[in-house]
Amino acid sequence: MKKLLKTFTAFILVFSILIPVNTVKAEEEDDNTFVVGMECNYAPFNWTQVNETDTTVPLEGSGFADGYDVTIARAIAKHLGKELVIKKMSWDGLEPALQAGVIDAIIAGMTDTADRRQRVDFTQTYYESQMVLIIRKGDQLEDAKSLKDFSNKKVLGQLNTLYDTVIDQIPNVKHATALEDYPAMVMQLNNELVDAVTAELPVAAGIIATNPDLTYVEFDDGKGFDVDLTDTSVSIAVNKDNPELKDAINEYLDTLSDEDKKEMMDEAIERIPATITNLSDNIFVAAKQIFEVYSPLFFSGIGSTLTLAFGGTILGLLIGLIIGAIRAIKVEERDSLVSKTIKRIAWIITTLYIEIFRGTPMMVQGAFIYYGLKNIVHWDPFTAGIFVITINTGAYMAEIVRSGIQSVDKGQSEAARSIGMNNIQTMIYIILPQAIKNSFPSIGNEFVINIKDSSVLNVIAVTELFYQAKSVAGSLYAFVPTYFVVALIYLCLTFPTTRILNYIENRMNRKKAISFDAEGSVK
Repeated sequence: MKKLLKTFTAFILVFSILIPVNTVKAEEEDDNTFVVGMECNYAPFNWTQVNETDTTVPLEGSGFADGYDVTIARAIAKHLGKELVIKKMSWDGLEPALQAGVIDAIIAGMTDTADRRQRVDFTQTYYESQMVLIIRKGDQLEDAKSLKDFSNKKVLGQLNTLYDTVIDQIPNVKHATALEDYPAMVMQLNNELVDAVTAELPVAAGIIATNPDLTYVEFDDGKGFDVDLTDTSVSIAVNKDNPELKDAINEYLDTLSDEDKKEMMDEAIERIPATITNLSDNIFVAAKQIFEVYSPLFFSGIGSTLTLAFGGTILGLLIGLIIGAIRAIKVEERDSLVSKTIKRIAWIITTLYIEIFRGTPMMVQGAFIYYGLKNIVHWDPFTAGIFVITINTGAYMAEIVRSGIQSVDKGQSEAARSIGMNNIQTMIYIILPQAIKNSFPSIGNEFVINIKDSSVLNVIAVTELFYQAKSVAGSLYAFVPTYFVVALIYLCLTFPTTRILNYIENRMNRKKAISFDAEGSVK
């Protein structure tokens, strides 16, 4: 058992060393920066690319952001006399980040709506467009002149946006279930699962640039969607408590003419990386092309994912060992009143911890802990991500350890007490080593799960493997080959991991054979 305990300790130390020290450094406020949040996967407004150019802005971790939004953000930062910092995060995380003060503004093709205006403030518009329908090239809908031509057709829009709600203006339309992002929507269209996708003209142009088998339909006045001009325009969101920033941004936007905005958008469309316009129809060849170009982003995501999984699993296991041991201690009749009270309180607290963190999604925990506690704990997204995985894993590990403790024969505890060991000594030296051995398969399984589940942390701007892939897919509008690449990468991470864990488990379960010589002595 001592050898087992030493092996486990060495395991923890080795993987703890793998956690970069600089990832747990608190985020410092800098008044000389203009921090902007965007998805970086919504071409031509914003996208992620590997190569640095005169128009790009470096992203934390790896990669560079470019697009119309980036151009606008650079110009505003220059007008403010500040350095531009772009935080790459999921759409759902943008508003919470703004409200928590993590970012100064959202420049991400966001429409000013009455609902959003209750939570954040908006500047004047920085781009105005029209709404179109993206269709497959060669489809009879290419000749469509009005919305009536799309009757009885299945039309898809983006989740929680105007582009989904306006679909019901089409007579007898088959309203498809909205999806979160355009790469997924384009995949539905390419695979003939829907007949059309709603979009604003610049986004449609960006999609067509990378999907030559698609086109879009424009409508004459009075024959298209009935929307106000403000509904098809985009504005910059700022915090309600920062009217000075709003006024300063409006001051710059006043200097831009419609021609200036159109020219900036046209240039952004032309800048969409040429490497993404020549993807092969063969999924394996296309996947190879994507990996060759975007491998730096994938490798950066792999590093973040493994660090999150290693750190969160190891620290979560330590929490699980402590809580599992506490929950395994039973209230006995011979205990004093104080001892009984302490044990019952400890059981209640640990039960609440386990039920809360096993009963709520990790994504919700991440958003609450990072954004909700931002004013109390000043940490960067990566550190918060490790903390979230740690406490989430700890809740599961506690139950795994508890079941492992219960699997140890009660005679072990009785034997320990008979030689004078107290409860703590018995737990540390006798019970826990055996419990860990019995529970090792489940402990290893938690690590594999954390490799995959760390993807939900993109809601707090943690750019792990899945979100890097999502950014690539958003830049390419090539959903299937991009996610084929990331699926293979996850398989390459989890397969050897499970083999290593199985090897360790077999070593732990191996029993040494005892042989005797002719005189009956142990060899």
